[in-house]
Amino acid sequence: MTKSTLAYINPAILRWVREQARLSPEAAAEGIGISADKLQACEAGDKHLTFPQFLAAANFYKRAPAIFYLNEPPVGFQPIQDFRRLRETPEDAFKSGLEWAIRQARERRELALELRNDLGEPVQPFKLQAAVKDNVETVGAAIRTYLGIKQVDQQTWRAKAFDNWRTAIETKDVLVFMVPRLALTEMRGVAVAEPNLPIILINSKDRTNGRTFTLLHEFCHLVVRASGISGLDFVAPEPASAVVEQFCNAVAGAALVPSDWLLSEHLVRTKGQVKTWDDDELAALAGRFGVSREVILRRLLGLGRTTQAFYESRRASFQAEYDALAEKKSSGGPERHLVVLSQLGRSFTRLVLQGYYDRQLTLRDVASHLNMQVTAVPNIERAAFGLAG
Repeated sequence: MTKSTLAYINPAILRWVREQARLSPEAAAEGIGISADKLQACEAGDKHLTFPQFLAAANFYKRAPAIFYLNEPPVGFQPIQDFRRLRETPEDAFKSGLEWAIRQARERRELALELRNDLGEPVQPFKLQAAVKDNVETVGAAIRTYLGIKQVDQQTWRAKAFDNWRTAIETKDVLVFMVPRLALTEMRGVAVAEPNLPIILINSKDRTNGRTFTLLHEFCHLVVRASGISGLDFVAPEPASAVVEQFCNAVAGAALVPSDWLLSEHLVRTKGQVKTWDDDELAALAGRFGVSREVILRRLLGLGRTTQAFYESRRASFQAEYDALAEKKSSGGPERHLVVLSQLGRSFTRLVLQGYYDRQLTLRDVASHLNMQVTAVPNIERAAFGLAG
């Protein structure tokens, strides 16, 4: 894999990206801010872009910098129209932010596959598989076993539940990326069910406990080998997807909140035949499992410990809270390198850094792939590997 310096950006990829965008050399050059002659010379391998020009090209084409380093253009990308689109999502929105996020994730997967090959680290196949006709509780238990999740550990996670589930999933060679700056109305999660290095995308605007449920929902999509885009509701927006969506929702709940554990909780046992639950009770149970109150109530409904009417009455208030969260403007936040680490995940970030340690990548390459300044690379390195200082 030719990645030793910026000069070795693959000229064929540079041209392929432009052609995929259906742009003339003149139009592309204007967008990048260089002459058409310079662009064509770079595409022919006779000249090289400067680093600022390279970043400008990646931004203009809306491509991950990683793709320009591939040996050959990616093949076999699933057409975007094959994914299930939410009915309320405007067509033009799907063709911009969401499409870009999926394409960028696929390009990062291509880079990861090449790096793993160059480093001599085989990718473990994704072996866990189920069918939508299978028993929900059985599949949920199988997921916990596959990921090595134990009750004694999970009940201590609380606010760190998402991070721990994500780590367990990434350990199975699944790429999990957070997508920033995308409205929740466009997507809550995406699953790309590849046999090796499958992909899960999670909307970073979602609330923390909501992310955990979405993560397991999308993981179930991988288990049933069904790529797709998931929205905010427990009910599938399109009839053709209803069976898969409902199955993945149910399995996610079973994996996160095993029935025997939930029913053994003191609060549930002492409730007796009472089938109404106040917020404090739901919140206490939610904290034990590291999930949202709605997930707990949904599981109680499935286990006959509440009624459909009560569940529906509470869902309205839950939805109002989600809507308020979506409109809330964030202020401040973590440092840039921590944001990048959250978006890319420890698995992918460590792989890119390993490419640098093994001299497959330069420091500038690393900065480009991680979308940050060279001077900030040591910060994300320490965070990715849990180093002090």
